[in-house]
Amino acid sequence: MYEILQHTADVRLRVTASSIEELFADALRGLMAVMHGEPVVGGEETESIELDSVDLTALLVDFLNEALVRAVVSRRAFTGASFASLGETHLSATLTSVPAASFDEEVKAVTYHEAEVRRSGEGWTTMLVLDI
Repeated sequence: MYEILQHTADVRLRVTASSIEELFADALRGLMAVMHGEPVVGGEETESIELDSVDLTALLVDFLNEALVRAVVSRRAFTGASFASLGETHLSATLTSVPAASFDEEVKAVTYHEAEVRRSGEGWTTMLVLDI
């Protein structure tokens, strides 16, 4: 589950999930929802992604920024992610996407500002700030 919180120069995205894999996948869906990709007729595609980072929070931010760049460059909206492995500093995943004619909102970056992946009760939560 994700919640979009509007602000003047940025958008805050609060994400909560029962597992770390769901947190990453929901954060990706939330990012795509902020971008409002206008779908076009075309096929679903998958692509692999593998990343290393310094910690779990940085890994999430790096994952979303990599997806952001790929979405803009290839004009594709990501609809999901499945993880072969997801640890504290490494992930290996398959992203699913569909063609997008354009994006309504220009997201420049997912920032490290306020970002912190936390375990909360029986699940996971984070707050992400998107620079628009």
